[in-house]
Amino acid sequence: MVAKSKAIQFAVDLGWTKADAERAYSSTGIDLKSVSDGDKLPLAMALADFAGEVLYERQRLQAAQKGLVTKKTKKIKQIEQDFATKVEKLEDDIKSQRSVLVGVIRRLYSFGRPLGLRDPWVETLLEQYQEYSQEAEARKAS
Repeated sequence: MVAKSKAIQFAVDLGWTKADAERAYSSTGIDLKSVSDGDKLPLAMALADFAGEVLYERQRLQAAQKGLVTKKTKKIKQIEQDFATKVEKLEDDIKSQRSVLVGVIRRLYSFGRPLGLRDPWVETLLEQYQEYSQEAEARKAS
């Protein structure tokens, strides 16, 4: 009677993976209890029976699956990269539109102030935008 671990170790010594050895012994239906401890011929025959089309097909499918995973991983990375680029572009667009709008408001308000136009909301907006611009410049510098 040969132990399952010894049978698997025999296959590993021949270059098989543990998983493939387990699959080979279970799919060929070899009864490890009926194999004597020193008799490796039945183990080798079980491995040989499994080593043909079954093993080749499984390895081919595994390689195809790995290829699909690699392809999906690359696609996900590309999507993440594209998304980051689009977000950055949109942030830049919003920033430029905001600065144009605030510049227009500042210019109009500077014309209206000598005429007596006072609006606390517009003054707060201009102050907040100036602080925001200074913080943005500080972040760029560092």
